[in-house]
Amino acid sequence: MTKASFMEKTGYGIASLADSISYNFVGTFFLFFLTTVAGISPGIAGMIIAIGSGWNAVFNPIMGYFSDNVSTRFGRRRPIIFVSSILLGIMLFVMFTDIDASSAFKPIYYGLMTVLFWSCFTGFFIPYNALGTDYASSYDERTSIRSFASFFNMVGNMFCMVMPTIIVEFLEHRGMTTAHAWSVTGGFLGALTMITIIITVIVSKNRDLPREKHDVPEASVHKKQFSLLNIFREYISVAKLRPMKYLIAASLCSLILYTMLMSNMLYFLTYNLGMSAVQISFCFFLRSALGIAFIPVAGKLSAVFDKRIALIICYIAGMTGMIVLRFVELHGFGGALIYMFFMGICTTIYWQIMPSIFYDVCDYDTRVSGKKREATILSFQGLVEAFAAGIGGQILGIILQIAGFDGNAAAQTATAMTWIENSATVLPMIFMVIAIIALYKYPLRREHSHNAGH
Repeated sequence: MTKASFMEKTGYGIASLADSISYNFVGTFFLFFLTTVAGISPGIAGMIIAIGSGWNAVFNPIMGYFSDNVSTRFGRRRPIIFVSSILLGIMLFVMFTDIDASSAFKPIYYGLMTVLFWSCFTGFFIPYNALGTDYASSYDERTSIRSFASFFNMVGNMFCMVMPTIIVEFLEHRGMTTAHAWSVTGGFLGALTMITIIITVIVSKNRDLPREKHDVPEASVHKKQFSLLNIFREYISVAKLRPMKYLIAASLCSLILYTMLMSNMLYFLTYNLGMSAVQISFCFFLRSALGIAFIPVAGKLSAVFDKRIALIICYIAGMTGMIVLRFVELHGFGGALIYMFFMGICTTIYWQIMPSIFYDVCDYDTRVSGKKREATILSFQGLVEAFAAGIGGQILGIILQIAGFDGNAAAQTATAMTWIENSATVLPMIFMVIAIIALYKYPLRREHSHNAGH
């Protein structure tokens, strides 16, 4: 495998812009759209979101297995990515379009659209992640290719945190209704999603090659090959890999930490630090900007040390900062900036280093099993993410409820304020400690890489 050029890495990474835009647009604004534009009650809207997340967890292993076991003359991954990109762009438009229907039918419609969206997103994301293994065969090159993807992901994050509300407001001032403005915004972001993914599909032509005969699984009968039983067996086989056990534990705890911090951020900035809406928007922007700034730092640490050690160093730095901040009185905008710095370390480093570690496991699995199961292995990230989102959100919800948080109150009680601060600093660090232990015990090192030294 030839080393990927700068243009090839850029061409691969640009699809992460679409990943971030589609994921964050839906994750940040869909609930708001359902409750304020479509007129669906918060309880039912929350159920719609939960159904989509549940389906995503189920569909991840199915798509992973499918992506690993198909082959066309156009390649293994690109046809799936291309078709999914078209459908994904359409879904962003459809999801944010208010339909003229009864209050009884609307939840059914948007529930179905949510399931279809996550199917299209996973249909793009899983094979796209797996495609990255065709760009890098060495230990450090895997980190490099993921750095390009991380850069575009953070750019997409910055764009999506700020632009949707600006576009909607601009269109409203031009005379559009709010519903129509959201529909146009969804269509615009959907088109942008399609274009960036298709660029990656075109650029990766010489990387995504048809499956060789010796790569075809022994199960040659198509019906049997794609049975749910076979998918389950393959997943159990992957999960039993020694590196995967520690990697799943580290990922699960890291993503629970991520969910708790991200979900609690708005509460902490609003109630404890007294930030205005404009200041909060800037804090969101700053977190993404810090993520971009951390990319070369993470890359350098990964080159000097082991990847797991690099991640551990960053985690310890972020954890130390969060614990110190808990016992230092933060005030106003300056305090918010300091908090966002350490929060950025805790929540952005994972996405820059962990995918590269998963790539190393793909290489390890190919060597020990003789199989090409990259998408199956990488789909564990999506599976773990779905579980972590539910666990992290549930933990935070229980804490806020016990603390007596009242969303309708003009001011919160001292107890509620204390536990919001705890949830923004020290409590999530419990999961970081477990993640650090799992990463320390993770067995793969640079010297174990297939092409180490080449």
